[in-house]
Amino acid sequence: MKGELPKMSGDLQVQRRILIVEDDEDMRENLQRILVSAGYEVQLAQDGADAISVLQTCACDLVLTDLLMPRMGGLELLGEIRRLGPSLPVVFLSAFGKQATFAKAMDLGAAGFVTKPFNANSLLEVIQQVFDRP
Repeated sequence: MKGELPKMSGDLQVQRRILIVEDDEDMRENLQRILVSAGYEVQLAQDGADAISVLQTCACDLVLTDLLMPRMGGLELLGEIRRLGPSLPVVFLSAFGKQATFAKAMDLGAAGFVTKPFNANSLLEVIQQVFDRP
């Protein structure tokens, strides 16, 4: 529900922060609307290089990133994230569902995938599944 915080263990409610990394401005804004209305705090980055700058100054609970972007793509970003914070979950968004790319991302430690186009419920389900993992 809008305005409610995601439930955590016990009665403690914590607002989770998600970094959206997407080079398409309309898609970035759409993702932001979906996540904010679901109760998440959101940080934004236009590409992998911008994301690294955000992660150096802001603690995030999950990174939601496009796969193909200028300057630094999603796989390269995942490698840098693993170097900076090995346990930070990364979920990929991609319109290009190549099995080899998904396999490589999983080998690098991706937490999940969402294929574009997507609906808000499926996106939120994947994110919740990642947060529910021990």
